Amino acid sequence: MTQDQHQDDLLRLFGVEHLHGGDIWGAARHLGRPMEDLLDLSASLNPLGPPPGLQKVIIEALDRLCNYPDRRAFELRERLAAKFGLRRFNVLAGNGSTALIRLLARALEFREILVLAPVFGEFTRALAAAGRHFHHYHLEESEGYALTTRHIDKIMAHNPSAVVLTNPATPSGALTAPEVIEALYRQVKRRNAWLIIDEAFIDFAPADSRDWAPPRILEYPRLIVLRSMTKFYCLAGLRLGYVMADRDVLAEMVPLGEPWSVNTLAQAAGVFCLDQDEFADKTRATVDRLRAQQAQALGELGLDVLPSQANYLLCRLPEGGPSAAQVAEHCFYQGVLIRDASSFVCCGDRHFRVAVTAKRCLPRLLEALRGALAGQH
Repeated sequence: MTQDQHQDDLLRLFGVEHLHGGDIWGAARHLGRPMEDLLDLSASLNPLGPPPGLQKVIIEALDRLCNYPDRRAFELRERLAAKFGLRRFNVLAGNGSTALIRLLARALEFREILVLAPVFGEFTRALAAAGRHFHHYHLEESEGYALTTRHIDKIMAHNPSAVVLTNPATPSGALTAPEVIEALYRQVKRRNAWLIIDEAFIDFAPADSRDWAPPRILEYPRLIVLRSMTKFYCLAGLRLGYVMADRDVLAEMVPLGEPWSVNTLAQAAGVFCLDQDEFADKTRATVDRLRAQQAQALGELGLDVLPSQANYLLCRLPEGGPSAAQVAEHCFYQGVLIRDASSFVCCGDRHFRVAVTAKRCLPRLLEALRGALAGQH
């Protein structure tokens, strides 16, 4: 066995290859094909790509490569705070929201954490690595894995010290209504517990959902909101996320973080993207249209497509046919990467997730899926 094969076996042993989509580098090496030949729908990024003009901003920022980045990400945090009506000390930027999740898990000593599942796998891995005690509360597929009011009393009956909610839901894309989050928030606040909301894809959602959390940061010091700029602005190669919370919470996190964690190019990109309101509006309108078209086309293949308000779709395969792993493998060898969702808590071996893609790419996805469903090899 070669060293590379041994490393691959170790990754499989620890389930690392199921953690994330977006390994187009590894796929290209395995298939012996250039990345440009592959259609990567395993990572849920903006189908429009980055905002126009971003490349110019990054090129200009290259002039500052001889200087260390601003370790406080001062301008970026100022701009985020102004956007959300907060103070700079209520915002902490990081190398993607995943880095901030790990930092949060280490910084705060939660007694009993209730994670509403399904959930981004890095959340529970971060909690486990930090030695935190947690368990899952399973939301229901029939409700798109969104939280509804009938669950709230059951959730609070567990007497958690912290509740973790993903909104929009991962991997279904279902959106929990603002009034439902408000009801949970009131119950959590009454118990003096923590409410942690992972809003990595919230920028794709309607305004009432996007605008719910930031004002509450100033009302309740145990509300923590994580967001990503990677997905909406298509910055996967740069990585950029932020957390909004009470200043005392962030004061616990900062000493545990790495210095210069947000590089100069990412900071410049973030500041630029915050001004791109026209691009943001166009993105939401385009994703809504493409998602509806893609969901209809996938449904016509005999797939059960769950309702989504994000830039991805969760599909359930019919019984008696190939599993999600088999479908994903077939698509892989056709140069189309999709996400086997069986590693998500609550999802079975018949679920896969696929990013919303540009109209020109949809026929290639459908062709690969037809072949997989027909049992072609």
